[in-house]
Amino acid sequence: MVGIVIGFALVALYANIQKLRRQAIETVVFTPGVAQTAKPTPSPTPMR
Repeated sequence: MVGIVIGFALVALYANIQKLRRQAIETVVFTPGVAQTAKPTPSPTPMR
């Protein structure tokens, strides 16, 4: 019985270590690109 509990504890420890290692590897740094400049829309011709 104690052996099974120790086995579960070791598997849980191993899973947590692997999760932490994966997070360190898969950290993504997002750098936004150059913002597009707004194109002016043509103004409507005034009605006379």
